[in-house]
Amino acid sequence: MSQGIPGARNVDHIGVSVPNLDQATSFFRNVLGAEFLFRFDEGPGTENPADLEGTLGVDPTSKLRIAMMRLGPSVNLELMEYRTPGQNCSVPKNSDVDVPHIAFWVEDMEIAARYLTEHGCPLLAGPFQSEQGPKTGQQIRYFTAPWGMALEILHRPDHMPYEKETRSRLFGPLPSWQQGMTLPVTYGPDNLSRLIQS
Repeated sequence: MSQGIPGARNVDHIGVSVPNLDQATSFFRNVLGAEFLFRFDEGPGTENPADLEGTLGVDPTSKLRIAMMRLGPSVNLELMEYRTPGQNCSVPKNSDVDVPHIAFWVEDMEIAARYLTEHGCPLLAGPFQSEQGPKTGQQIRYFTAPWGMALEILHRPDHMPYEKETRSRLFGPLPSWQQGMTLPVTYGPDNLSRLIQS
């Protein structure tokens, strides 16, 4: 197995393109519990006239609005609203190539699903539970954001069959959603160990 990128310490963030930054920021903040950190604009005529063609491979006249959010204890989320010629604004299917989704570990699938319904999130069929294979006992259910982005809630038991084949483990769950939200940006292995064990 590769040791990865030299000097890498962690995945820094997940980036998602959205049709309306204000709508997406409000949804992640008011429904999914994210904390807003900062926002900025890039492209011609903005505070940061970056070369978006060179850095991101998009049309040189593109403009980009970005909001960075903290989504729970372990994820930095970058929401990006592009304004660019010829933009494909259709919502892709889960089966389309390069379509991300974000999954939330929850204690109780029924309670989580009821909350999402009450907040206007369309739920797909489910929950579905794996009855065999490496993730036996795991339950999943998909839902969508108001603009159609795929999201997921899941619950898995303390132990699953895959653990017999590897010493590595899936991350989480942590004791609470709020834990670690206000830690300093930089913390070492000792602090991380105390975070997980506390």
